[in-house]
Amino acid sequence: MTEFDPVYLAWQSPDTRDWHVVGALTQISNGYEFHYTKGALNAEKFVPFSGMENLSKSYVSEEIFPLFYNRLLSTRRPEYPKFIQWLGLSEEQATPMNILARSGGLRGTDQLQMFRKIEVRESGCFEHFFFAHGLNHLTKSAQKRVDSLSDGERLFLCFDCQNPHDENAVIIRTDNPAEIVGYCPRYLAQDISTLLKVSKNLTVSVEKIEKDAPSNYRLMCKVSGKVQADRVSSLGTHEEYLFTV
Repeated sequence: MTEFDPVYLAWQSPDTRDWHVVGALTQISNGYEFHYTKGALNAEKFVPFSGMENLSKSYVSEEIFPLFYNRLLSTRRPEYPKFIQWLGLSEEQATPMNILARSGGLRGTDQLQMFRKIEVRESGCFEHFFFAHGLNHLTKSAQKRVDSLSDGERLFLCFDCQNPHDENAVIIRTDNPAEIVGYCPRYLAQDISTLLKVSKNLTVSVEKIEKDAPSNYRLMCKVSGKVQADRVSSLGTHEEYLFTV
C-alpha cells in the first residue's frame, strides 16, 4: 500500500445491483488526478459526476476533489481516533488516500465505494486487506462466531457459484466449527476467484476484529499468497480498470 497506488471507484447499478469500476483517483506530485475507467463506458445508466462530465478527460486538482473530500471523516470529530483504529491505520498511515481505500469512502446517500485492487508483485507474491461484507445478513449463531474470532485466526474461502446475485461470489468461512462469517467484497470477488485457481499457498486470516465497530468495519481480513511464476503474466488487468484516456 503506497500513496501513489490508485484508489478505484466502484458504482452499483440501481437496477441490476452489479458493481462497475468507473474511475480511479491517483495522488501525483502536485495534487490529485482523476480518470474515468472503461467500466464507466460500459455501465448502463451511469451518470458522470458534477464538474467532471467528460468521460474522455483526465482531471487534475491541487486539492482532493469534493467528491472524495466529502467521504473523509473530519479529524476534528471526536470519533476520528476510534475510526482510524477500526481501519487498522497508524497515525502516519492515516492519509486521505489510505483512509479512502481502507474505509471504502462510504456514504448512505449514494451507491459508490472506493478500494485498491489486489496487486501481484513481479515475484508473484501478493497481500491485500479488506473488510468482510454481509455481516448484517448473517444468522445469530454466525454473528456470535464473528465476535469469537481472534486476530490471526485462519479463515477459508469458498465459491458460491449458485448465488443468484453474483456468479463470482466468494464466501468467507471458519473451521471447527464451520460457519459462514461473511463475503468477499463484490468488486474484489472476480480477482480473488482467479487467485484461488492460480496461486500457491493462498491463505486468509483475521487481520483485525473490532466488536464495537459498525458491521462494515468489524472483520478485517488479510489474503496473501504467491502466484505460480508461469501464471503471473496471464493475470492481466480487467478491462474495466483501464483508463479511458
